[in-house]
Amino acid sequence: MLCLDLIINICEYLKDTNYYLLNKSLYKTIITVEKGKYWKDKYDNFFKDLNKEYLILNGDYNWKREYIRIMRFNYWRKIDNVNTIIFMFSMNIKEIPKEIGNLVNVEQLILSNNKIIEIPEEICNLTKLRRLDLSWNLIEKIPKDISNLVNLTHFQLNDNNIKVIPKEVCNLTELRLLIIPYNLIEEIPKEIVNIVNLKNLHLYGNRIKKVPKEICNSINLEKFLF
Repeated sequence: MLCLDLIINICEYLKDTNYYLLNKSLYKTIITVEKGKYWKDKYDNFFKDLNKEYLILNGDYNWKREYIRIMRFNYWRKIDNVNTIIFMFSMNIKEIPKEIGNLVNVEQLILSNNKIIEIPEEICNLTKLRRLDLSWNLIEKIPKDISNLVNLTHFQLNDNNIKVIPKEVCNLTELRLLIIPYNLIEEIPKEIVNIVNLKNLHLYGNRIKKVPKEICNSINLEKFLF
């Protein structure tokens, strides 16, 4: 049984923050020794009395470096898995942290008018997502795993630097609105007809010279702006 007096010795405290850091190997060791939730209650109460908190990191690496990496995302600190809507418009965000993939209850994610360059693969874990707005950024690529977002109905990526619409986007059969104008796209995949519920498709302001004939078979398409 681990003694309370050892807690401070096995955790590393960052003096400029309010956190003790605990790495994954040590976390597993504690679970093995304590064999139950008792350890968690014990630690929670101990740090509560100190008016401190502890953070379990997912890896065996430099705790301070990883903690600083997470904490530099100022706008994300207070977001937890209770949130269903994340709205961060024009906040000078340059990077979406990979931890976004843990927020599996998010249904609307609006990060427009920022300076985001990359969509992390982890965003494709948000299977409850219905609206994804990444317009007015610097994004160059849509991840292929985007097809995991099976409940997505609104997808906005206008005013970015996207060159290709991957075929995987065409597997998003619940999409009603796909907005990708003012990018660098040269071709519309013919598989776009597979998005059977698509009503609005906006692709103007790109480099597209030819529209695939298959798009005429999109039975629910009401507005196609090219």
